[in-house]
Amino acid sequence: MESRFKARSERRTAWSGFRLQGAPNVYLRGAALLALVFAAAGGTAQARSHSHGYLFVAPGTFSFGDSDAALAAGVGGEGVFPGGVVGLGAELAAVGVRGSSDTTFGLASVNGYFHVPRPYSNKDLFLTAGYSALFQFSEKIDMFNVGGGINWWLAPHVGLKAEFRNHARTGDDTVNFATFRAGIAFH
Repeated sequence: MESRFKARSERRTAWSGFRLQGAPNVYLRGAALLALVFAAAGGTAQARSHSHGYLFVAPGTFSFGDSDAALAAGVGGEGVFPGGVVGLGAELAAVGVRGSSDTTFGLASVNGYFHVPRPYSNKDLFLTAGYSALFQFSEKIDMFNVGGGINWWLAPHVGLKAEFRNHARTGDDTVNFATFRAGIAFH
């Protein structure tokens, strides 16, 4: 029993040279450990805020008078500005609507992105808003879109994407296309 206390007291004196004026040893050790963790994670944090491309599938509902089931599949990309907080993106998708009017549309979007700063995480939370065009042959419907989601980077260049996005037009001819997207992100 006595040897345990002696060993503990020897360890205490070994750390005493690193003590800050008036600060307990435990704070200094915690700060050193935290600095070590941040330094080790620094390389992976830089890989999380790059520009990237993505593929997605998006089940949802399409409302233009009636509400029908819809499924979209598409490809997109986002360029992230230095700092990793703001980005611009574009995407193109095919939308199939099943219900009272079985039909297929194209969907093109241009968006701005805001990434919630989380420098040492592999989970990239974001908000997005922008312009969408729903088109079919020579017809086009101008819309706005809003959404948010997460890119979960599982490896340095590959991640999973989950997002809610709502494309809408208000006025006399209200159109609403709400989707939950799942996909793969890569850079």
